[in-house]
Amino acid sequence: MKIHFTSGYHPEGDGQTERLNQTLEQFLRVFCNYQQGNWSELLPLGEFAYNNAPGASTRVSPFFANKGYHPNIMVHPERELASQRAHEYVVDLDELHTTLHTQLAEAQKCYQGPTDRRRSPAPDFKIGEQVFVRAEYINTTQPSKKLSEKYLGPFDIIARPGTHSITIHLPDHLRAIHPVFHVSQLELATLNLIPNRTQPPPPPVEINNELEYEISEILNSKIDNRRRCKLLYFVHWAGYEGTDEETSWLPETELDHAQELITDFHSHYPRKPGPLQN
Repeated sequence: MKIHFTSGYHPEGDGQTERLNQTLEQFLRVFCNYQQGNWSELLPLGEFAYNNAPGASTRVSPFFANKGYHPNIMVHPERELASQRAHEYVVDLDELHTTLHTQLAEAQKCYQGPTDRRRSPAPDFKIGEQVFVRAEYINTTQPSKKLSEKYLGPFDIIARPGTHSITIHLPDHLRAIHPVFHVSQLELATLNLIPNRTQPPPPPVEINNELEYEISEILNSKIDNRRRCKLLYFVHWAGYEGTDEETSWLPETELDHAQELITDFHSHYPRKPGPLQN
């Protein structure tokens, strides 16, 4: 027996299991109640219905493929089988498995051809390059994904664990996300083709004999009970776009000179502060 590990974004590795999960989800979606609290009670019935239904590739049910007969749901099942009949059953079951193995191999070849023709080679990302990450599967506190950014970044590539997996360097506010991504979730960052078109970060400004950096916008807020000042704001620094210092969390006590931005943030996003979800 050879272990074959499957992964996300590659259902071809175990398409039968993926197809089975979709069929069971469809069954539960139809018969489940509104609160979805009885799905565990329906699961055995869904499993029995699937195992007793003919498949598209084999043209027989999984019950018949494994046992050589359909389950008898009559009240009085047949008993006292003769040995000759048991011998015929074993022979017929072996012939059935051989036939089903041939049919499954032919079905897999039929599906593999169109898939291979549409498949493109994996992008050749190199360590040190910058990539954008698709934001489709990253939860944020923004109310609507339609108005949110489609890609996050750019981030630096720091390792390649496999041919289709990339490890990127994520900022501190995304440390809860696993840094290894499939290549289909990444987009190579376009280099700046105009020479000397780089804007250096602005220097700090002096306020009351103290140096402070300018905040362009407050993006979010949260409560951290582990800190002395529990209220934190997620600020966007002016002039630091595209760098690791672009955003950071600051306690409310350090924003004495940004009260207008705090008021503007709460007026546009009126909600109670909560933990950041991304």
